[in-house]
Amino acid sequence: MRKYIDKITNRIIKFLTSRVFFVAMILILQLVVISVGFMLAGIYSRYIGIALSTLNICLIIRVINQYKNMSYKLAWALIIGVLPLVGGILYLMFAERKVPKDLRGRIKDSVNESKNILKENEEVMIEDPDIAYIYHYIKENGNYPYYKDTDIKYYKIGEDYFKDLLEEIGKAKHFIFIETFIVKDGYMLKSLVKALKEKIADGVKVYFMYDDGGCITCLPENFDENMRSIGIHCHAFSPVSIRLSLLSKTNNRSHRKMVVIDNKVAFTGGYNIADEYINHIVRFGHWKDTGIKLEGEAVWSFTLMFIQFYNATVPKEERLDHIDFKYRYDTKDIDDLILPFSDSPTDDEDLARNVHNMLINHAKRYIYIHTPYLVLDYDMVNALCLAAKSGVEVIITVPHIPDKKTVFMLTKSHYPILLKSGVKVYEYTPGFIHSKLIIVDDKIASIGTYNMDYRSYYLNYECGVLVSKHDEIAKMKEDYLDTLKVSEKKTLEEVKKTNVVIKLIQAILNVFAPLM
Repeated sequence: MRKYIDKITNRIIKFLTSRVFFVAMILILQLVVISVGFMLAGIYSRYIGIALSTLNICLIIRVINQYKNMSYKLAWALIIGVLPLVGGILYLMFAERKVPKDLRGRIKDSVNESKNILKENEEVMIEDPDIAYIYHYIKENGNYPYYKDTDIKYYKIGEDYFKDLLEEIGKAKHFIFIETFIVKDGYMLKSLVKALKEKIADGVKVYFMYDDGGCITCLPENFDENMRSIGIHCHAFSPVSIRLSLLSKTNNRSHRKMVVIDNKVAFTGGYNIADEYINHIVRFGHWKDTGIKLEGEAVWSFTLMFIQFYNATVPKEERLDHIDFKYRYDTKDIDDLILPFSDSPTDDEDLARNVHNMLINHAKRYIYIHTPYLVLDYDMVNALCLAAKSGVEVIITVPHIPDKKTVFMLTKSHYPILLKSGVKVYEYTPGFIHSKLIIVDDKIASIGTYNMDYRSYYLNYECGVLVSKHDEIAKMKEDYLDTLKVSEKKTLEEVKKTNVVIKLIQAILNVFAPLM
């Protein structure tokens, strides 16, 4: 009993002395101080009260008139109206793409520098009109070309991915780029660092970026310094500030995951650097995740993707020159179509969301979806339901053991309307499914880092790959169908039995869905 009490006590002390606790307390303190100030001002001055009410009305009008998704706008308008003292503050903090001006400018400048380099790639003609418009949209609005002559390998589990990753790192001769959302100390990180140190000793340059928000609960503040001390050029993307300022924006995170080696090989998918991703430890049952390896011409886009972000993050004297990393690759004689892309909140194009929507609308026979979070707006729900009503087999697989219980309640809130329309919903019973995969009609697939939720669609930096005309799509489908065999199919009868209190909580959570 004593050991148990000591363990709980140590956890509490660790949390109370953590950076995440201080950041949370500062944000709460700011909200309380501003809200109390507004309330007292409204009490003692009728004119200030009128001014605050007018301000809220103007803010609601502004929200509604923005060119954004209607569900997103209405949710925030309701939050501002129902919570007049803090709703507007929450909106300004968490809703808008208020990337810090300096960071926004640096990212735009870095992206613009590489646009002309990407355009040097020879255009590839797409003969299939059913998919040509999807590729054209991403190329024109995501600023990355599509390629042939690129081989891919699909990973259905983290253990296989990590084994190949270490093997490819062992072959590196020039450089290694690593970008991730989460880093945790453990077997995976130690194995990776060991492999990187060996390559550094051979003269290979290693560059490492991680998202400070994604790692705020699991890494010490001096992690980047420790990595630099062993020769790794390591930087945190958009460091979370504990300064007492609501103007320091920490809401737009880099959710991207990629590894690029010698401009020859690139990896992406759902895998972060933490032991649960390779099932070395168990957190939420068996961890199901997917990813992809590219070899060939399309790797150049990932090389530039990393450099764009790295140059926007580091001091000017540490920036990289694109041309220094354009090493020759082995050309693959493959008649496929590969399109790597990145989505950004610094522009007005909801690229990841639109890719999902176009794939759903494109489906003629089936659409298979893996997603850990299913937080949908009206348009996306309607697209899925319309596809099912039109005779398309629509299957969505989500976790059975969630990592975020409130988000899982939101996921379940969509079950009734989806099931009524003929959409099939499965829960992965062995544990947690973190895969972000969509397969359509045996001929086109999307795999990457973006979830089907508001955060991935509107607020995060994401990346992914669109694939067609490749044999690996058949392996993706086979893996998907195998996953269904160990998943539980949800029924409308079962969903109707949901407790009334749970339904009420789900309804309330739906109002605050844009915050999750």
